[in-house]
Amino acid sequence: MSSIMYRRRRRLLSGVVTLAALVASHEANAGAFALREQSATGQGMSFAGMAAGGGDSLSGMFWNPAVVNQVEHLQGEQHLSFIAPSSKIEVSDATKGLVGALGGTPRDGGDIGEYALLGASYSAYRVSDQVSVGLSINTPFGLATDPHHNWAGQTYARSSQVRSINAAPTVGYQVNDWLSIAGGVQIQYFDIQLRQALGLPQGSQNATLTGDDIGVGFTAGMTIAPVEGTSVGVGFRSSIEHKLKGNLSVPGPNVKIKAEVDLPEQVTIGLRQRVTEDLTLLAGGEWTNWSRLDSVAVKARTGGATVTTLPFGYKDGWFVSGGAEYRFTPALTGRAGVAYEWSPITDKVRSNRLPDDDRWWLSAGGSYNHSDRLAFDLGYSYIFVPGKSKIDIKAGDPDFVGLPYSAKSKSEVHIVSAAVRYKFGGDAPAALVTKY
Repeated sequence: MSSIMYRRRRRLLSGVVTLAALVASHEANAGAFALREQSATGQGMSFAGMAAGGGDSLSGMFWNPAVVNQVEHLQGEQHLSFIAPSSKIEVSDATKGLVGALGGTPRDGGDIGEYALLGASYSAYRVSDQVSVGLSINTPFGLATDPHHNWAGQTYARSSQVRSINAAPTVGYQVNDWLSIAGGVQIQYFDIQLRQALGLPQGSQNATLTGDDIGVGFTAGMTIAPVEGTSVGVGFRSSIEHKLKGNLSVPGPNVKIKAEVDLPEQVTIGLRQRVTEDLTLLAGGEWTNWSRLDSVAVKARTGGATVTTLPFGYKDGWFVSGGAEYRFTPALTGRAGVAYEWSPITDKVRSNRLPDDDRWWLSAGGSYNHSDRLAFDLGYSYIFVPGKSKIDIKAGDPDFVGLPYSAKSKSEVHIVSAAVRYKFGGDAPAALVTKY
């Protein structure tokens, strides 16, 4: 490899790391506290067909590492999403009356959503006719909710924050002109900080739980192009076990804690079908094994006694989407898509920290090819939960702290995503062009 190409690769990877540093957590916009905003290209069509690859974007690598095989020579991408969530918690009159009688603040939680920026980066290089390597840096999990400091539900939640960053080096192999496979390693940092009040009155002190860890998992996937114009992709992201270490801070000495959290595996299927030279239809489906996250015992590192338990009780999450791409000119492509998501959080386990529910996605976007090497993407999604979601905590529930509590939440999210893609080096040999 020439010294010029070497310097280009160093600059590309430096840009990847720089963008990853912009990652910020926010109210989760996939089931539970997963994040789906990993691609401005996919954002414009509700992520339909992303596991099938195609187009010129490598960002499908997040869902299916075999997309790395569509790189022609050397390519880098930077994706950035602005998320504007709104989730308002309205506490019931019965709960407000009880809280007020006990000396608390009979107040709604307000809008607990937090604005944020979320970055994702992808790079890939073709080593030979059959082998490609790549690197993706993403934030698969994140959450930030912050109700009023003094409110009727403060003994169940004040602020909540979950952060992650995931680096996934990938190796792909082009088996023949219709089949490609790939696999990779996930290296993931995971961090939590949860606060809740120790009492009802204004100014009550917090109990704060913090912990972090680095865990390892893997990815695997394949793409099949059975006939010209058709591409099918299947991708798998493994579960990652995190052995958190941190502190439980309460008035008095802190307690050093440990906790094991198994984050869910995910299977994604994508389909691309070219209908005409300009029109392509897309579809996708996703399953996430959230049911493995039942409850988490938080234990003292000295002695091993359980000091508290984080009750989740999630069920599996599902996501289906459909969309279309239309090439208006050789430089301009438009997209649109719709999706529906079945949340892993039900009425039985919904909480103030994350009042998630089943929801719709409506999306539109497009790409502009400035040149053969430089392209830009823009995507927009509106996510909404039909109606209001119930929060009901009563005696006998795992997270009951002595105060019967009921409320309703109303949630919606606006997301705007943008990306820049750049190809380095010469054109790919004809043998490398696959049937995406």
